[in-house]
Amino acid sequence: MERGLATEHHPARVASDIPGRLRVKLGPQSRAPDVLDGIRRRLKSHAGIHHVTVDTISGSVRVHYDPQHHETRGVLAIFEDCRCIFENLESMTESSSAPSTGFLAAVEDLNVRLSAATGIPVDLKLLLPLTLFGAGLWSIARRGLMVEAVPGLVFVWLAVDSFVKLHPTAATSGPEPVSA
Repeated sequence: MERGLATEHHPARVASDIPGRLRVKLGPQSRAPDVLDGIRRRLKSHAGIHHVTVDTISGSVRVHYDPQHHETRGVLAIFEDCRCIFENLESMTESSSAPSTGFLAAVEDLNVRLSAATGIPVDLKLLLPLTLFGAGLWSIARRGLMVEAVPGLVFVWLAVDSFVKLHPTAATSGPEPVSA
């Protein structure tokens, strides 16, 4: 593995993302020329990556790729192979009630990695709510509704809330037309 890429993690964030073009900014501690050059070489070694430009002053890496060959998620996975850690996974508690697409992509990536490591298909988007629901039912059965402590109903509510947030529905473009 290239020098600088093997031993350190490199904080990064997606600065812009349009089909066929992705710009990632690395943190100040990861803007060394050997780190950026290693990332550039790793990206260029993949089919479908047309052009990679790095700027050591700003820490920017701009990637032009074939959107028919790669999705943004795939290009980001190449960055992750270079030990880049993306910081812009917004929390689920920000102004929006739905999780960010970055968070959902991270959960999906973790599903794939856990499945590969264990050989068992894993769906954390289902496993987490079921675990919370089970903890709530166990707590209610063991201690009752517990008005004086954290009630088991909180676990049940967290289970339902996390399930809804981890399984977002596609936004509709507007009201459906009424047929006469």
